[in-house]
Amino acid sequence: MSVSTTHEVGFAARREPSAAPVDGERKKRYAIKAIWRTLQGEGAWSGRAAVFVRLAGCNMWTGEARDRARDAARNGAACPLWCDTDFRKAGAVRLTASDLVAEIQRVAAEANPEVPIRFVVLTGGEPFLQADAVLVQALHAEGFEIAVETNGTVALAEAFTDAEGALALPDWVVCSPKLPEDRLVLEWMDELKLVVPDYRPEAYARFAERTRPHEVAGRTRRHLWLQPEDGPRQEKATRLAIALALRQPDWRVSVQTHKLLGID
Repeated sequence: MSVSTTHEVGFAARREPSAAPVDGERKKRYAIKAIWRTLQGEGAWSGRAAVFVRLAGCNMWTGEARDRARDAARNGAACPLWCDTDFRKAGAVRLTASDLVAEIQRVAAEANPEVPIRFVVLTGGEPFLQADAVLVQALHAEGFEIAVETNGTVALAEAFTDAEGALALPDWVVCSPKLPEDRLVLEWMDELKLVVPDYRPEAYARFAERTRPHEVAGRTRRHLWLQPEDGPRQEKATRLAIALALRQPDWRVSVQTHKLLGID
């Protein structure tokens, strides 16, 4: 039996639409492709119980197969050629921050209502196109720890500044860049993940310095990951990731443990 209970397929059919605005009130609605309970499969928090929220939309690719080559050429990014994530807005459910937090709470408590999951991962697509200070504040108010996964093309200050001009930031930021480092505006991250073979350490030496150091095994180090691309090039990509890590020991190989475990 899969650990995940709310799969990406069928989320829109399962979730009832949000209530209409009251007295003309207009609230931002987030286009949500999926919400599901699983284990974080990558990086520093690998193996940790989490609720994943997939926000629809990306600024690298439309998500349509017919646009792969066009968007790769237009953006100068390799990811449209191999990305296998369905982040398309078609089929997404639009929820207010309060509705979204309520749904996250429901999923978080499914396995054990007495000890619900308190770790939320906002992913995409590119979640910084939608995630904002209002959502972060709403999740923090309910005691959630928040991680986000981004491609680095949107600044934290741009995405998470509230109406009063104050920053309301997620707790953990993972960046998997898809553009050259001179086109990235993300101010800092807690983890930097390069998908090999298309993205390699030598091309992101300066950007890697923006990774915040953390104490690991009694010493301070940065979380720098080399992740083999999944798909037909996986074997070649894995060999390359191992070779790169052996030559550059500040970098570690990231294994997608959720796929090894057979969960979403």
